[in-house]
Amino acid sequence: MTRRSAQARRQAALLRLTTGIVSAHTEDEIYRSMVEGLHDEALGYSFLGVFIVDPETGDRVLRASAGWPDAPEHWRVHRGEGVSERAVEDGQLHYTPDVTRDSRYLPSRVRGSEVDIPLRIDGDTIGVLVVESDTRDAFDEDDFEILGAAADQAAIAIARAQLLDAERRRADEHKALLDTLADLSSELELSRVLQAVIDRAVTQLGVSGGEVAIFDAEREELVVVASRSVGKDSTGTRLKLDEGAMGAVARTLEPLIIPSYHEWLGRSEKYADITVHSVMAAPLLIGRRLVGAIATVHSDPERIFGEEDLRLLNMFAPQAAIAIENARLYTEAQRQRQYFESLVQNSPVAIVSLDLEHRIVSCNPTFERLFGYPSEDAVGRPLDELIASDESRTEAEAYTREALDHAVHGIGQRRHRDGHTVDVEILGVPVVVDGERLGLMGLYHDITELLQARREAEAANSAKSQFLANMSHELRTPLNAIIGYSEMLQDEVEDLGHETLGDDLSRIHTAGRHLLALINDVLDLSKIEAGRMELYLEDFDVRAMVDDVATTAKPLIDKNANRLVVRCPDDAGVMRGDLTKVRQMLLNLLSNASKFTSNGRIDLEVERPPDDGQALVFRVRDTGIGMTPEQQQRVFEAFSQAEASTARRFGGTGLGLAISKRFCEMMGGGIALESEPGAGSTFTIRLPATAVAVAESST
Repeated sequence: MTRRSAQARRQAALLRLTTGIVSAHTEDEIYRSMVEGLHDEALGYSFLGVFIVDPETGDRVLRASAGWPDAPEHWRVHRGEGVSERAVEDGQLHYTPDVTRDSRYLPSRVRGSEVDIPLRIDGDTIGVLVVESDTRDAFDEDDFEILGAAADQAAIAIARAQLLDAERRRADEHKALLDTLADLSSELELSRVLQAVIDRAVTQLGVSGGEVAIFDAEREELVVVASRSVGKDSTGTRLKLDEGAMGAVARTLEPLIIPSYHEWLGRSEKYADITVHSVMAAPLLIGRRLVGAIATVHSDPERIFGEEDLRLLNMFAPQAAIAIENARLYTEAQRQRQYFESLVQNSPVAIVSLDLEHRIVSCNPTFERLFGYPSEDAVGRPLDELIASDESRTEAEAYTREALDHAVHGIGQRRHRDGHTVDVEILGVPVVVDGERLGLMGLYHDITELLQARREAEAANSAKSQFLANMSHELRTPLNAIIGYSEMLQDEVEDLGHETLGDDLSRIHTAGRHLLALINDVLDLSKIEAGRMELYLEDFDVRAMVDDVATTAKPLIDKNANRLVVRCPDDAGVMRGDLTKVRQMLLNLLSNASKFTSNGRIDLEVERPPDDGQALVFRVRDTGIGMTPEQQQRVFEAFSQAEASTARRFGGTGLGLAISKRFCEMMGGGIALESEPGAGSTFTIRLPATAVAVAESST
């Protein structure tokens, strides 16, 4: 063979080498094309191998070889072994003329020379091309040039293949995520979504199992709600924040890889019996709000989770969080809907919903019973045409129109299907969602029996008041006679000198006066309740009236050794009101103060408030026994005293304050109380300086 012919064959082999490398689609195809192309007889390289560095261990792993029919598949050359490590370490071509003389030599079938050419991508050495010969010092500069060029071409092709593979992988991941999102979004029932999330995670991440937990914000715990192949059924397990892998990521809101779970100090005792090897967990977040956590596990010790696994999990977790939150919101909305539907359906109040045209959309069973229309006969019909009579139609339609804008309340009558009238309490409210008015809701409470009972009660109360008024008049006539005769007899007995009889007559006179006062109180109250109490308005001097009241009350004040202090300015002026009733109110207050105070002080104060010159304030303050808040709540009720023991100890009917309160209201004023147990009481009457009769409003 001529030199020119050999060179032509060599050039043809190099062209085939280049073509094979360029046309390869995957890394493994590139490795095979490179070693097989260099193994061409025209180039003369007998023993070739491509070793790629394992980034996790640093081992050099055989990926393709030529001339080594018995080479172990995926043979691993560990760190510190083999002369080819130098090319990996410094990224330079290394030639060893006699491998047996190198301390790093790893005994193999070749004992001659070796060339090691690094495979470099973007400045990083990813592997080494090893070319060996049985002959010592078998390679020269031409070989170095050919082998270096082949390695460079292969590196470029590998980079291109990795880029295409990465793009293809991202496209697959994107499609998988879209498929996942579509699958999860198509299901809104929470339990199914949760199981779908963990099933998708196991498939997409290529793991043996996993579990999903939801965050219980109220208890600040995670609750495992779905699990698959984690060594036990963990559903229902509760984990505190920082407990276990999911608890840890829920606290930090950062993902976590645990290479050896049983050696991890943060493991939970609740998972002490599981046999998984490695764990990868991530929080399920919407923004920075914790929704739950997901954990994936693998039982194979050779399967080590890496950054790529974590990247996939981080891509999957937000989609899962959104799906879970959507399902949870949907489930909660369904529960609330069922809850309110149950309330409406079982409500004792008739409830009907209307559209904007006042047509019935739905009604509950109580509505059907109250008005006699089954739902199928009522839906779609105008409400007021259905249940309003001709007499109440105008009022009913006005209620309906107003209820579209604001809540309305009233009492009226509506028509049953058979024509009879139903007394109802009416409430109408607009239905507005997100600012859009959708219709209104009407509520009808049947008060037919209530109104009948009220009318009967009012009639009975009126009869009672009339009876009391009549009886009071009948009782006062003989009582006045008893009081008058006792006074006459007292004068005669005194003239005759029978002192012992005088004491008895005095007791009769006092008892008669007391009984007359009680009858007057009952008569006043019955008149008020019957609406027959009238005001007799006149102008009177306030200071003169107060002095008269103080003089009248003095015997009561002195009875329990109390001291009365009156403060009324001389310029208190004139008041237009019912003088008798104002005197009676003040005497009632002073009488009570005297009754419940011993060896103390009672103040009667009068003032015109600076903020209202058209009002007069009368204040009675004592240092007596005072009242508790509970006693104060019922002190103005008729026939009521602070408590039963008070009535037994101090006497009285409990009408004085009730009557005083009614008198104040009749004159357009009011009465207030401030008191503390053991610290006395203060009653304040506030009346207009010019009273206007409003007796009707107090009935």
